[in-house]
Amino acid sequence: MIAHFHINYGTKKGEQIAIQFKRNGLEETFICQSYDSTNWHVAIQVQENDALTYKYIVQSLKGLLAEHGTFRTLTIPKGQTQVFYQDYWRAEYDISRAFFSAAFKDVIFKRATKMLFLSQNNVEERNLDITGKGTDRNRLVFQLYAAAIPKHLSFCILGNSRVLGQWARPIPMSDEHFPLWQVEIPIEGNQVDIEYKFALCDTKKGKIIEWEKGENRRSVFTFPSAKGNTLVITDENYRHRTLWRGAGVAIPVFSLRSENGLGIGEFTDIKLLVDWAVKTGMKLVQILPVNDTIATKTWTDSYPYAAISVYALHPYYINIQAIAQLKDEKAAARLEATIAELNALETVDLELVGSFKSDYFKQLYEQEKKAFFKDKEVLHFLETNADWLEPYAAFCHLRDLNHTTNFNNWTAYNTFSKQVVSDLCTPQYNAFDEVALYYFIQFHAHKQLLEATNYARSQGVVLKGDLPIGIYRYSCDAWVAPHLYNMNGQAGAPPDAYAVAGQNWGFPTYNWDVMARDNFAWWRQRMTKLSEYFDALRIDHILGFFRIWEIPINQVEGTLGLFNPRLPYSRQELDAAGLRGNLDRYTQPYIRGHFLNEVFGAEADYVRTMFLDEEAFSIFKLKEFVDNQVKIKTLFAENADFVPKKHLEKSLISLVGEVLLIEEPLSNGSFFNPRITVHITRSYKELNEFDKYIIDQLYDDYFFKRHDSFWKQQALWKLPALLQATNMFICGEDLGMIPNSVPSVMHDLNIVALEIQRMPKGATDFGETSKYPYASVCSPSCHDMSTIRGWWESDYDMAQKFYKKVMGKTGIAPQNCTPEIVEFINEQHFEAPSMWAIFPIQDLVGMDGKLRRQNAPDEQINEPSNPQHYWCFRFHVPLEKLMDEEELNEKIKRMVRSAGR
Repeated sequence: MIAHFHINYGTKKGEQIAIQFKRNGLEETFICQSYDSTNWHVAIQVQENDALTYKYIVQSLKGLLAEHGTFRTLTIPKGQTQVFYQDYWRAEYDISRAFFSAAFKDVIFKRATKMLFLSQNNVEERNLDITGKGTDRNRLVFQLYAAAIPKHLSFCILGNSRVLGQWARPIPMSDEHFPLWQVEIPIEGNQVDIEYKFALCDTKKGKIIEWEKGENRRSVFTFPSAKGNTLVITDENYRHRTLWRGAGVAIPVFSLRSENGLGIGEFTDIKLLVDWAVKTGMKLVQILPVNDTIATKTWTDSYPYAAISVYALHPYYINIQAIAQLKDEKAAARLEATIAELNALETVDLELVGSFKSDYFKQLYEQEKKAFFKDKEVLHFLETNADWLEPYAAFCHLRDLNHTTNFNNWTAYNTFSKQVVSDLCTPQYNAFDEVALYYFIQFHAHKQLLEATNYARSQGVVLKGDLPIGIYRYSCDAWVAPHLYNMNGQAGAPPDAYAVAGQNWGFPTYNWDVMARDNFAWWRQRMTKLSEYFDALRIDHILGFFRIWEIPINQVEGTLGLFNPRLPYSRQELDAAGLRGNLDRYTQPYIRGHFLNEVFGAEADYVRTMFLDEEAFSIFKLKEFVDNQVKIKTLFAENADFVPKKHLEKSLISLVGEVLLIEEPLSNGSFFNPRITVHITRSYKELNEFDKYIIDQLYDDYFFKRHDSFWKQQALWKLPALLQATNMFICGEDLGMIPNSVPSVMHDLNIVALEIQRMPKGATDFGETSKYPYASVCSPSCHDMSTIRGWWESDYDMAQKFYKKVMGKTGIAPQNCTPEIVEFINEQHFEAPSMWAIFPIQDLVGMDGKLRRQNAPDEQINEPSNPQHYWCFRFHVPLEKLMDEEELNEKIKRMVRSAGR
């Protein structure tokens, strides 16, 4: 049998279309031919029993460009002589492609059974005829690749011929191979000239619900003979009249509260939140990272973005009761008392939770270990996850022995090797149970989260996870593969309105060149693991794939960071701009006697004597023991003589940052970078106007123009490997100092953007929700900022602006953020064009004056400006009780429906 493939795709000079063809497990590439660089054709000999899949690619000197999505499955009609396939290129940047992600295809629009089909006036079940019946005539097969359709409806086709119902009788299509819809019609003779359209129909009622918009589709074709041929037309998009929009709720797992939790949210609580989402009409539950962060066994482990393993799940999120019933009656009674004690706490006491849960894990392991290692499900988990689980278990055991995750300070095994796993993960090791305890913990964490995920899927609710941009400096990942990371750098974020000194996350940055050698296998494996639990994913700080803000290891504040990668200025470029000769005035901390009294007040003389050297009259430099920010911080933290003077620490640290240019490391004075937020420094303010002009020109070029193309290439080098490793629906957190290339790259890669009204993109005070792009997630707040109420009541000047500019009110805005104000802002987001509107649960409950917390600041999850912030927020209402709050629940449900979500 001959299979003919035709695709319409306009190529450029030097490009050609080819087909990657997988036949019975073997891959071949066939070059297509074209007479006009637009219509491409190839004929391939196939057998009826071949297992075939294929994908179109563009070949050029630049490499290969594959169409979006998985390989197409080739249906070969039996008993035919020739089959003609008319295909259309699947572009990645088409937002409709998002509907073929797991979030939509496998959850929201998942179809449980085949549809019933309408034939004439009778309802009957019909399958696509590929059995070879009716080979005395030609056949036309229509295929529609579409996933965004309510479960109770079907796609159907109508046209201007008798076999297509003369525009009056819809012909339903089979969803047997969803999201590929199919219908076959017989063709008399060898000519096809048909106009047609797809529509949504209710097959049980035989009623058309909606016609697709746009012009009629048309197919004109001549078969080579009057029988034995099939034409397969695959259309890629149903032209929806109304774009699908959904709503969701966001809350970290640790913040969930249920009646059976042990002082912290647990994976089992996610099912309760899913039930509430269903009750209020929402289709998505978004959580923060859920990986293990237990590094110090103190409250500092509360930071969810500092995981000690990118694979291991957090032990504290395990529900103890769901593992097994404690057989020791005293222990069981103690557990009940512990639940009552910790659940009464207003916030998470992480150290108390960790202490209790660790004890119960050990008791349950001893109780269950014999059965555990005989369980087939357990053995499968241990086998399929051994590559990360065994190093992780060994790492945790060594952390416990050495009382630190800083592997540089371990007495043994501080350098990872396969021998470590061999020594510690064998049953012959004398402390094997201490290692195997972590197998036990991780299995139950996996089981409970997967159970919650599958429950959400069964309820048509998407569980959305979070991919942190960094790894913890002393993590299992860094121990196992330190060559993948730059341990001499610290990742963070440039200064912004929420953190004027920037953010220092402390994470090492990535060695992308090394990661690229195996096509970013570390990232691909990480994405694959996440897809076990999540059908949608938020990429935290997606700007990090373009460039990361890297702070030197000897500095503290983000103001002294640099982009990585970057394009520093050469001495020649600075000369050409007007900065010539000795650059010490720009590169050394600008410390002058005339402002020391202003900065240090009565302590100025002490500071001059103790910390500064006077190089010339009234020109000072920091002494060597305080000449970087880490030295200063360490001095006031550890030296007993200086602890009483700790109030000087912040001002001294700021002096280190009084520079205008930062010398490029290892460049021997040949290259330089402008300092971020240079305009707030005294050094800049005391320049003459001409030098200010030069610095301004360099600054604007460096931060807003110079890197655009360079960073775009960086992102397009890294991100595709991640995206191709999974079918999750992908969103990117693209807030902050956004390079000009970011929106176009996210568009081209089909990554949905984030819109926060209080962090608008552009020169405006507030985002205009009615003009948000469809390919976006809009939220009134996020975990890194105050809630609606917290913002309104803490920034009254901006609240007053919002009251007039956005709400259209006159007069004085209320000092307190009333439920009506919260509802107004929420409603704006429900009504926005964005594909998703996702709300922190605090903002939804903020619409109920009786139910919400009394003090708005208590609702905030994180304070980005405070690196010592304790992530301990607990939602104050048990989820079981929230289910019974009918007034609020009905209000949310009405808002969802009214907005068409």
